[in-house]
Amino acid sequence: MKLSLGPLLYYWPRQKTLDFYAEVAAGDAVDIVYLGETVCSRRHELRLEDWLDIAARLTAAGKEVALSTQALIESESDLRTLRRITGATAFRIEANDMGAVRLLAAAGRRDWIAGPTLNVFNPATLALLVDEGARRWVAPPEMAGENVAALRAGMPRPIETEIFAHGRLPLAYSARCFTARHYNLQKDTCEFRCLRDQDGMVLRTREGEPFLTLNGIQTQSARVHNLLADLPAIAGRAEILRISPQGAHTLEIAALFRAALDARLAPPAAFAASLALIPEAPCNGFWHGRPGHERAPAAPVAPIAPEEAISLAAPAVAAPRLPAPAATSGSTPAPLRLLPASARARLAQKLREVRIPAFTVPAPLARLGARLPQLPPALALTVALNLAPQAMLPRAVLSPLAGRRLRVCVLDAGVNLDFTLGANGRFYPCRAGMPADLAISAALRDFIALALREEDADTLFFSRRLRMEGDTGLGVLVKNTLDAVDWNIFR
Repeated sequence: MKLSLGPLLYYWPRQKTLDFYAEVAAGDAVDIVYLGETVCSRRHELRLEDWLDIAARLTAAGKEVALSTQALIESESDLRTLRRITGATAFRIEANDMGAVRLLAAAGRRDWIAGPTLNVFNPATLALLVDEGARRWVAPPEMAGENVAALRAGMPRPIETEIFAHGRLPLAYSARCFTARHYNLQKDTCEFRCLRDQDGMVLRTREGEPFLTLNGIQTQSARVHNLLADLPAIAGRAEILRISPQGAHTLEIAALFRAALDARLAPPAAFAASLALIPEAPCNGFWHGRPGHERAPAAPVAPIAPEEAISLAAPAVAAPRLPAPAATSGSTPAPLRLLPASARARLAQKLREVRIPAFTVPAPLARLGARLPQLPPALALTVALNLAPQAMLPRAVLSPLAGRRLRVCVLDAGVNLDFTLGANGRFYPCRAGMPADLAISAALRDFIALALREEDADTLFFSRRLRMEGDTGLGVLVKNTLDAVDWNIFR
């Protein structure tokens, strides 16, 4: 199975864009690269000549290159650019609107790619595009996996299929520029404010929840579509997986996909490692036929006919630098091995039965806690964290926290605990007063319930009893680590 890098949907400074594609050319995880401006014709950091130059360099590096056309054509100037792109015979073209399809068909091109914004949802539409010269199609991001399989089965002859496997979901395009509107600017005098947001501008609800992402005239999901854990169910349904570039860690994400496809890393482990590399929480609902923002469990692998099967064993490549797999939960911590097995069993049962009563720290104690030095309780917290076994807090998975300043705010106790994870895998307290990279706030009762798995982080978060501020990638990593705590290790 091949990996593709979709067209850059965001507006990056010229040098950042050039450096990014230079790294792509030097890497070996990605097989196919799509180039060009697909969102807004006003983005001129790179002109068509620049994209063609990058395409030539990537081709020389052994990559397959395709030029992507704009999704929304609004002016004669846009049409002129479209004609120039479709006339670039040295490269394959990804057609993202029917105007591009018409130009390619009129030119007799028989090698172009039907892009995701053509909205192909049935075999008749795809067959029409194949008759016009399409030799690959990119399924719309909102199309369920079972529908992709059904559409392929309904085709009179096979066609190469590509699916959107990672990135913020492109949901809609508009003639209006929402980024300009946010700054009270007109679209034609937008001052190129998109350059400020390398991953778009997150739109939040009144409750502060990430909802959508504004990217000029494009609306995206806030959550990041991530099919790493679903790779076994994708086999036989697509030949190419598309990764959409993000502001940071794109090639690390690609390396995780490549390692999973090469069977050097289990898909669930690759998914877990990706959580620290994405700007928001993951989702995969569309692939499972559910609302896109949901995160559904990986689907069971359905039987696939031998002629449709796709091998996951690609030629060996240099292994990426990945976090080590988490320790298994079956090993009993050393201090607990001193207890008789019956005592350990009773302890595990008690922990499972424990129910935290509703309580709030009395206000006088909270005022006192706010005035006391914060270092002693922070030290107590780090001692407890260091005593936690690897099976509960796998240090390898938590390695992105190393050197980052973390803060636990116990709201009803007036206590702020600052600490960090050292390079040696041990936690250390920090002195108060410095800004934190990630702050987690909740009442004492909710922290205890979260630690004992009586409550899950998502429930607390959406009920506004748990707040995370700062680096959202670190927040997602911490949340998922807490969700994975297994008290069965005390058996």
